[in-house]
Amino acid sequence: MNRTSTRATLAALLAASLLLAGCNGDDKGDDEPTKAGSDTTSSASTDASASSSPSSSGTTSTGSGLDKADFYETISRAQQDAGSYRTSSTTSAGGTSSTLEGEATYQGGKLLAHVKSAGSSPQQIESVIAKGILYLKGAGLATPAGKWLKLDPNDPDNADSPLAGIASAADPEATLRAVGQLEKLDLVGKQDVDGVQADHYKAVMNTARFADALGLPADAAKELPAQLPFDIWVDGDNRPVKMTMTFTIAGTTSTSEQKYFDYGTDVSITVPKDSDTVTPASLGLKG
Repeated sequence: MNRTSTRATLAALLAASLLLAGCNGDDKGDDEPTKAGSDTTSSASTDASASSSPSSSGTTSTGSGLDKADFYETISRAQQDAGSYRTSSTTSAGGTSSTLEGEATYQGGKLLAHVKSAGSSPQQIESVIAKGILYLKGAGLATPAGKWLKLDPNDPDNADSPLAGIASAADPEATLRAVGQLEKLDLVGKQDVDGVQADHYKAVMNTARFADALGLPADAAKELPAQLPFDIWVDGDNRPVKMTMTFTIAGTTSTSEQKYFDYGTDVSITVPKDSDTVTPASLGLKG
């Protein structure tokens, strides 16, 4: 993988698996069938149940708050309990800024999500996550017109592809393993986020576990900083409402902000048909 593709891959990984980590829930039961190419609509209750009571045990904050050992698991479960939500994220790097808008729900405990570039973004890209498989479509992917790039982390043909890590990031359990226990979690205090009272945390993640769990190639892993600090705001039901981070890869600094809202809303997501997809191997995208 050359330096340019390494930088692009890592930036995508960080955006997909860290900024969207809150929306990755773990399995709660057997899969429900999803028909490829069909609209899947979820009607979720707006009265989301809260996770277990917050505990200050194991945190580095001076007051009560969530535990750094299972922080991501706690907010993931709370978000899954909500049933569905929408997201908006803006990333700025190298003098350009792009915005992604998305919606997510769950089927059989597995994430079903759709994210698309806002019309004002300089690069248009669209993605769908279904049953741990990531589908991508947009500029710069070298896919035939109208086709989606299908990234299945369980497909052995993807093992040597520079995009394999992105496919792994679509797997909720892999993401939770990648983040693992935070190095540090400090509760700053309560703040208003677009009308929602939320606890503001400052956190630090160890990227060595991130690289290992997602199976990043050595040349990609070494580009990551040893630690990655970020800020996250969590509502009274332990659901994330905002997350920000700044990271530098190969000399390029990126700043990202993600917001989560409309918990319990109805969403409709279409999963691409297999006939409308191509794989990295078929495009010759090898490491």
